[in-house]
Amino acid sequence: MTDECLNDRNYESSLMQIDNIDTELYDYEIAVIGAGGIGSNLLNALVPALHRGELLRNLRTVRIRVHDSDRVDESNLAHQKFNYDDIGSYKVRAIEKHLSQFTNERLTIEACPWDIRDSSDMLPADLTIVAVDSAEARRVVHSSDTIFLDLRCLGDSFIALDTSVDSDFVSKMTPDQKSQSCQYDGAIESGNIQFGYLIAAAHGAQWVLQTLRWWAGQDQAMPPPPQSASITLGTLGRMPEGESVLQPQGCIKPQRQQAKFLDIHIETNDYDSPLIKQHVASLVEDGKLQQVWSIGDQLCREISILIDAAGKMFVDVGESGQVKMAPPEGAVAPFQQWIHTHPKDPYWSKTDRDTLACFSGLLTEATVLGESQYLVTRYQKGVTSSIGSGPLSNWSSETTLPYARGGELQ
Repeated sequence: MTDECLNDRNYESSLMQIDNIDTELYDYEIAVIGAGGIGSNLLNALVPALHRGELLRNLRTVRIRVHDSDRVDESNLAHQKFNYDDIGSYKVRAIEKHLSQFTNERLTIEACPWDIRDSSDMLPADLTIVAVDSAEARRVVHSSDTIFLDLRCLGDSFIALDTSVDSDFVSKMTPDQKSQSCQYDGAIESGNIQFGYLIAAAHGAQWVLQTLRWWAGQDQAMPPPPQSASITLGTLGRMPEGESVLQPQGCIKPQRQQAKFLDIHIETNDYDSPLIKQHVASLVEDGKLQQVWSIGDQLCREISILIDAAGKMFVDVGESGQVKMAPPEGAVAPFQQWIHTHPKDPYWSKTDRDTLACFSGLLTEATVLGESQYLVTRYQKGVTSSIGSGPLSNWSSETTLPYARGGELQ
């Protein structure tokens, strides 16, 4: 039997075990693909650091699934986190055993002794780290909905690509090619081990931990950017980002967040969280304005969204009656729309009227959101019915309306 046939048979046998894997979703699911030089060292750095303390308590439950069909060989011991007792064992089983002392009801490691060849080989994950030299596995992850980090190394150098990198560049960097070790040919036999895999592993552990800190509401968290570096030559370069347009200061990029991430910030009343603001912006973009009111209600705060002439969004969250339309530096006038919430019913408060009077001619439309209804006013000279006199005489007086079935405006 050829090695290729044997590998296929081992793969199919291992893959059958996916039916026995616990599919109950944890609060945070992390997938690590590859348990060799990068993966084994990454996990041995990450898990002990994560296993106790305030961060894990805030995260509630975390499960790390490790995928690899390889077994430990004596040649692996020079640069992978295994010992002689592990020889012959699945790498993922050995890692699971070694790190079991750091697991508990909040932190779980699960061995998955199969490779990733198509999307059916993976269960859903919030974060996925590719630590194996396989174009096949990389493409599966790149095309999925997961937030990914793709680590690669050779000799004393490494490359880190992640979800923020331009997708065309990622594709160009993932050609069909034969898999290879992170060590140069003959390095293990000669003892000339190169340690690029360790800086790749350190980058990966830092990226995961800082991303989790960010999700837990620790605003000072800073995941390392995608980059290429060499131990000998230093930083070789940064990767091109998917969106290189500079945003005005304070501009919020719409990004829908999972409920489990939002809940942490809402429960702790972290109303200034960037994740909440990103989610609010995405709801506005999708027209789900009743859900914007609901978030403000849960926070016991009022929410204000300003959309400038370029379509950029600026989100502010403040105490009841204190949220005003305050254009930040970099916002482009005239402003398209000002949307804000009220605690119960929609109406034009004195603060609202003062704001509209001040921005007459600089703002096109304003909307105030209530629990089950909303109210709109539009700026146009010569309106037949207005919300006031003087500067307010050009702001239309309109009927309060109920939301549509999906929470959109009619």
